[in-house]
This record gives sequence, structure tokens and C-alpha cells, in this order.
Amino acid sequence: MNKLKAIFNTRKIAFGSDEELIQFFHKNFKIKPKNIELYKQALTHKSKSSDSNNERLEYLGDTLLSSIVASYLFEKFPAKNEGDLTVLTSKLVNRKKLNTFGEKINLQDHVIAVDFDCGYKNILGNAFEAIVGAMYLDHGFEKTKKSLIKCFLNKMDLSKLEKEDNHKSVLIVWGQKTGNKVVFKGKKLSESNKYKSVLYINGKKINSTAQESKKEAELVLSKEALSSITIKD
Repeated sequence: MNKLKAIFNTRKIAFGSDEELIQFFHKNFKIKPKNIELYKQALTHKSKSSDSNNERLEYLGDTLLSSIVASYLFEKFPAKNEGDLTVLTSKLVNRKKLNTFGEKINLQDHVIAVDFDCGYKNILGNAFEAIVGAMYLDHGFEKTKKSLIKCFLNKMDLSKLEKEDNHKSVLIVWGQKTGNKVVFKGKKLSESNKYKSVLYINGKKINSTAQESKKEAELVLSKEALSSITIKD
């Protein structure tokens, strides 16, 4: 049983009191729900209800979260270029980060779900995005932005996050979202004991490099691609 299945082993199939939910949102998001039904929908996984679930709110929240994070980083780091801001934004809004944040605030105690066959890998991150969508509909953009900066962004160690090398994953996600096929090909060089990697996008060779390891080579190529032409296509 994986970690998230273990978390949901005692999953809820009905909400507690409205007061319990209101306290949860006030504690973790510093907001008081006006329309509690919006937040209940944000916490309802599609395995519980095919009609009234959090998928539409998740879509809205995903867009809002990316916009708010991008705006926050743009203002906080005036010297950073587009490529650096894009990479840092991606690190903050990726599913792994959102799932981890959901665990930290015990979001699993409030999500309503039934089965384990409907995308539980990212259920907490998806619910978090749906909550963002609910806050926006309930309180508007400015209050939602204020809440996320105080309760989410200000709790992130951005200096540590910047040092995390995930340029390859950012490039892969970009390719998936934009329909561009990203492929790495490579081999070990016997003469130098280094690893040579070549990056192709849509079958076109973009660049190549030889580094001490496969991971390092692919990270170098990904970083170069993200800061140059391909990320803008």
C-alpha cells in the first residue's frame, strides 16, 4: 500500500459539521467561508460524486494559482529573467509540492472520496487547487492572493527551492502541455568515461553535451532549452 493509500485508509465518506470546516479554512487559509457549499465541493473527489465534484474548481484553481505565484515571484525577484521565473514557478505549483503542502495541513482529514482507482496519487494537490478556485468564487481575487501569499508562499523556502535541479521535469511538463515531443538520447563515452546526451524536440536536434553523468547531462540540456527558444514556442 503506497503512502497516499495509507493516508486514505480511514477515508471519510461524509462531511463533519460546517463549523469544523470553517475552523479548518480559518486556521490554514486565514479566510472564513461565506458559501460553505463551495468548499465542500472543492473537497469532494470524483469517486464520491460524478456530478458535484471538485474537477471544475480544480481547473479554475490551477489557473489562478499559477497566475498568483507568477505575479508574486515577478514582484519579489525583479532581477530574474523569464527562464528563471518559469522554472521557479513550476517548482512551486508542481503536484509533488502541492501534495506535500496538503499533507502538512492535514487536508486528507477533510477530502471526501470512495475508491482508490481515480487518481489518488495527486488527490491532495488537486483538492488544494480546487480550494483556491472556491476561495476565488467566494472572496474574489485579491483576498485569494493575500491568503495564498501568507499561508502558502511565505512558508516556502525559496532559496532552497532554487537550488533544486528539476529543469528536466519542467521541460517534460512543458512538452506535455504544449504538444511538443521531448526526447533525450545518449550513451556512455568510453574514451572519457562521460555521458553524452542529445536533446530532440519534435524530432529536431536542439543541442548536445557530455557530462559526468546522464542526469547531469540532461539537466544541462534542459536548463539551456528552458532559457532559450523552445520554452517560447
